[in-house]
Amino acid sequence: MSESLNYLFNPGSIAVIGATAREGSVGGVITKNLLTKFRGRVYLVNPSYTELLSHRVYKSVLEVPGDVDLAVIITPAPTVPRIMSECVTKGVKAAIIISGGFSEVGEEGAKLEREVKDASQGRVRILGPNCIGVYNAFNGLDTFFVPQGRMERPRPGPIALISQSGAVAAAILDWAARKGIGVGLAVNYGNKLDISEIELLEALAGDDNVKVIVMYMEGLKYPGEGRRLLETLRRVTRVKPV
Repeated sequence: MSESLNYLFNPGSIAVIGATAREGSVGGVITKNLLTKFRGRVYLVNPSYTELLSHRVYKSVLEVPGDVDLAVIITPAPTVPRIMSECVTKGVKAAIIISGGFSEVGEEGAKLEREVKDASQGRVRILGPNCIGVYNAFNGLDTFFVPQGRMERPRPGPIALISQSGAVAAAILDWAARKGIGVGLAVNYGNKLDISEIELLEALAGDDNVKVIVMYMEGLKYPGEGRRLLETLRRVTRVKPV
């Protein structure tokens, strides 16, 4: 697995930007998921608080005292370019942008998406925006913001799921959990501003925990992407089934 994608699946530290304890909210579910399950350091970031759930809250990622491998961004779309600039300054390696309001809503959102890409300077790898992110049953990384009662989490197992749709990913994980099927890794990549299914396939092909990859995709976005995807599938399926 490439180093940049290793930070996406196996970070040592996470900053939750837009952390909240608000019951039932996207930020609330993710904040509690990570604080209770993730086997690494979790830093909470939100300028509106000084403390949440007995944890200190920082005004910005720049105030976080330690290194940040992965930023999970759950703030309104117009704030994301500035936050991405701060992530670059901080030396964040990868970011999951949960926030919606980008190219999926039209040209204004697409412009904002390009601003985020420019702000990253190619130094922060981006999953999303408009995604539910990563579920890793092996280390407790879980940014899937569907509450436990509505989406059961599967046990660790040899199956990895790549899904362009968050709703499909959540439905498959819930079904697998109820059937007792082990899904160790799942990733929803949303608008694929940066990280696409091609890189995710290559990363999971090299992961020893993964024996089979399941993929759901809805469309191609960039010139030449279809050819690159087929070439990648030919290489990956020599190693493990997709």
